[in-house]
Amino acid sequence: MNMLSDIQDMPASPAMVISPTADTLQSRLKPIGSVSRIFSDEILSGFRAWPIWTVMAWDDIRQRYRRSLLGPFWITLSMGIFILLLGVIYSRLFHSDIRFYIPYLSAGFTVWGFISQTTNESSMAFSEGQRIIKQIKLPYLTYVLRVVWRNFIVFLHTVVIFIPVAIIFRVTPNFATLLVVPGLLLVCVNVTWAATILAVLSTRYRDMPPIVATVVQIMMFASPIMWPVSSLGDDTMVAELNPIYHLIQLVRAPMLGTVPELLSWLIGGGMAVVGCSIAAALLVSKARRIVFWL
Repeated sequence: MNMLSDIQDMPASPAMVISPTADTLQSRLKPIGSVSRIFSDEILSGFRAWPIWTVMAWDDIRQRYRRSLLGPFWITLSMGIFILLLGVIYSRLFHSDIRFYIPYLSAGFTVWGFISQTTNESSMAFSEGQRIIKQIKLPYLTYVLRVVWRNFIVFLHTVVIFIPVAIIFRVTPNFATLLVVPGLLLVCVNVTWAATILAVLSTRYRDMPPIVATVVQIMMFASPIMWPVSSLGDDTMVAELNPIYHLIQLVRAPMLGTVPELLSWLIGGGMAVVGCSIAAALLVSKARRIVFWL
């Protein structure tokens, strides 16, 4: 962990800023052979390098909350206050029973926080790791998984809020609650392929990060996160056509003790298959160019 901190905190020399090191350039420019070879080097090796990106993610969390009294639990505290205030106000606006609305909000907003924060930070996945990229040859997927794992750690801190909420508002766990695990796994898969695509495009086109941030902000209000689907009445098509709704519902519904609809599983699984294929193809095709875009 100290070695990773030293690499990330290393002052950038002029040569480092202008171009990658000679060894890194040579490793990137040598004949790369077949597509299957690139896929193995960039995708499969990225997952196999889990000790590296997990340590990097933990180091990011440690550096972010260095010398903080509560550390990452500041996220838990701020999220809890936000949900409490928003729950009291919005339950009145939507004429919803507060006993239903606050569990609904806390479950949905914590999942949305994981999705939105990972999406925003993925735009800078390669940029924030450029000093390492220009010195050490690691699979590019390593830097994407670093962002995903880092925000998953944050999610684990925020989802703790749901425990007292469930106790206070008597949300009883049942067999449907076990579906949280496959639902969350499917969310992680979809978040990972989306983060990979955004990381590549944002490295090539520097206008992407502000565009992504704007779209994420719009999606927060356009998706049934703070407002319940029941408030739409019979016109639920707005929610059913929204893929974010289905991803959140895969985790939120089991947390509330209900089984997600089959449509949500089909959309979540379909997006995972199609998205992973597109992300893998994009990363493999642009693997030799990313280092020059930094």
